[in-house]
Amino acid sequence: MTIIIHPCTFLDDCPMSLCTAAKTLFTAYATELRDEHGCDLSFQSFQAELDGLPGPFSFSAGGGLWVATYSDDGEDDVVSPSPGSVLPGGREPRPEDCVGCIALKVIGDGVAEVKRMYVSKGHRSKGIGRALLRLTVKRAMAESYTVVKLDSLERLEGAVRLYEREGFKRCGKSWKPGWEGAAASISYYRLGLK
Repeated sequence: MTIIIHPCTFLDDCPMSLCTAAKTLFTAYATELRDEHGCDLSFQSFQAELDGLPGPFSFSAGGGLWVATYSDDGEDDVVSPSPGSVLPGGREPRPEDCVGCIALKVIGDGVAEVKRMYVSKGHRSKGIGRALLRLTVKRAMAESYTVVKLDSLERLEGAVRLYEREGFKRCGKSWKPGWEGAAASISYYRLGLK
């Protein structure tokens, strides 16, 4: 398997197909949360975030946005080209080749937050989420953040296990009024980097 994690800057150095894929994957993430878990992200101004990408996930602001492609080619490799570099394979990835995304948002005072981590259903349990999360933490370290935070619905058991395996510690819990049943239970995690 080869996982290529492409930086998505939404600038001239970024292939339009990655921009399209990022928006498609963000939309799939929000749709799955709404349709399968009863969680509507409109309270986070999700549509405005989508329309304004990269917005708070801009590399120039210390954040980041990445899109992953996957191929089952017999190799065992994770590649992450820098923004503006020639893409592995020499071709622009097609949106339909893109199977996962993740973003890093600057909170302030040395703190960043992992946002919008998503892997399409047919590609889960292949190491894509782990590769995306590790790259995001590596970026946070390179930017000298001291803490990375994230939140997750408790019922997303695979994601919760991944966060805990990667060293994130649960630091709180809340209930989102208006969300359906168990979907309303949100756990907060943090990872100290220093």
